[in-house]
Amino acid sequence: MLTQTLPQWPVSIRRTVITTWRAHEAILFPLTMFLVLRIITEIVALTSVQRVPQPRPDWLDANPSGQTYNQALPPDAPLRALVEPWHRYDTAWYVKIAIQGYIPGDAAIAFPPLYPLSIRLLSPFVGDNYVLVSLLISNIACAIAFVLLFRLILIELGEAGLPVARRTLIYLCAFPTAYYLVGGYTEAPYLALTLGAFIAALNRRWWLCGLLAMLSALVRLQGATLCLPLAWIAYIQLRQVGWRALLARIPAVVGAPLGTLSYLAYLSINHLGTLDAAYIKEWQLSTRLPRDAINDYVTRLSHNLTLPFENDNVLALFFILITGIFVIIKLRPAYGLYIWSALFLILLRYHNPPLPQFESDFRYTLLMFPCFIALGAVLRKGWMLGIYVLAGTQWMFILMDHFIHWIWVA
Repeated sequence: MLTQTLPQWPVSIRRTVITTWRAHEAILFPLTMFLVLRIITEIVALTSVQRVPQPRPDWLDANPSGQTYNQALPPDAPLRALVEPWHRYDTAWYVKIAIQGYIPGDAAIAFPPLYPLSIRLLSPFVGDNYVLVSLLISNIACAIAFVLLFRLILIELGEAGLPVARRTLIYLCAFPTAYYLVGGYTEAPYLALTLGAFIAALNRRWWLCGLLAMLSALVRLQGATLCLPLAWIAYIQLRQVGWRALLARIPAVVGAPLGTLSYLAYLSINHLGTLDAAYIKEWQLSTRLPRDAINDYVTRLSHNLTLPFENDNVLALFFILITGIFVIIKLRPAYGLYIWSALFLILLRYHNPPLPQFESDFRYTLLMFPCFIALGAVLRKGWMLGIYVLAGTQWMFILMDHFIHWIWVA
């Protein structure tokens, strides 16, 4: 168990010495898991499309994300058949921003700029196949994130953490929504940048930590909460080295808020509107107490009015809550701060009734990497791993089929 090997209070950051063979495994195993996830999900995607071809839905014509839908993936685009099944939902929003930029009063301002900006900059190199570029960025980021997650566990546990690191990646890859990590979404880039920020903080590379945290906040809005766990790591290390090193640690604390504030300033200077106005008007989202959303959900559930994806997302919330408790018990406080601060932010916004209350938590779970580390530490038996993988992948295939056929999942 982690509590037997993880340094307790006060925290000491250990420099892990890994043998050459172990160092190779720390690269090969994560990359192998990435390739397995990439190949399996692509096979499922192509099979789903061939089984029941799904054209562009009619409702997309009235949606702003449909304005550039055909332009983002022309008929003669490179590798079109391979990437077309992934041209869905948020990916269409990101490529719209990459093509058009932000427009005043557009719902697209809910999506921070770094990911679509990267798509725009790289698209000329692949014949303006914007969807292909989004997949390339996310897949490279996914491979990097897997390597960094494996490395982070080894930093914490040394070579004794190898079994935990292996199980953690398996549990993450077999999670039912793991296909979003290799789709044209921001989950993988955000995860890679966040893990990089944690590792940089543990290694006392404060400027790099601050830069990665700032980039994380420019990929996803909840990146602003990274200031809390990174500040905790900086504080604990400060107690060990003395307050004279306070100034050097400031980048770790201000990096994430600076990224968020810079985007808000950009919106204001260019008169693009406010996030609150976009959420309320364009996305029908408002800030409400979780208690109110839960009461509404329970009422609708009792009348059999909830939708399948809403029930799945509630189950995902229970997964975060339960594993989050083990994170508090078994991992450093910084990881608990990461989980619970991000969850608090997620649980502040809901659709207005009678719309579904829970709709993206199933996907957001992928960002809660400490939950999967705790799972890798707790579920150690082979039969537990087997049941999880079997159930998780079967569920994933069902969700992928829904996603590819324009049935909302998360």
